[in-house]
Amino acid sequence: MKELAEKFLEKFTLQGHVLGLIKHADIKVKFCCEKETAIFEIKNGKISLLNNQDQICYEIHGNNGAMKQFLEGTERLRILERKGQLIVSAPLRTTLLLEAIFFLTKAHENLAKVI
Repeated sequence: MKELAEKFLEKFTLQGHVLGLIKHADIKVKFCCEKETAIFEIKNGKISLLNNQDQICYEIHGNNGAMKQFLEGTERLRILERKGQLIVSAPLRTTLLLEAIFFLTKAHENLAKVI
């Protein structure tokens, strides 16, 4: 889980087009996958991984396969939730923001390969 989270952060830092989405965001999201967790903080136009679990706002639970699809941007959050592979405890607005961040980070990478 931590490895997937770190890979996402590496990709994200190279993706300037997504930064506008998180410019004013201030959320903490805990991703739970079986016995592993990763906590993302989105604040002040940056995304970082946290070690402490203080004041977690939202949580996403799921199995390894679904979490990998989401973190790698190969499947959208709401589709995985609809299929019952992920459980999201966040308002729709936050869910849409997370979906956009993760999906667009991967989508841009795929576009670069085509061009």
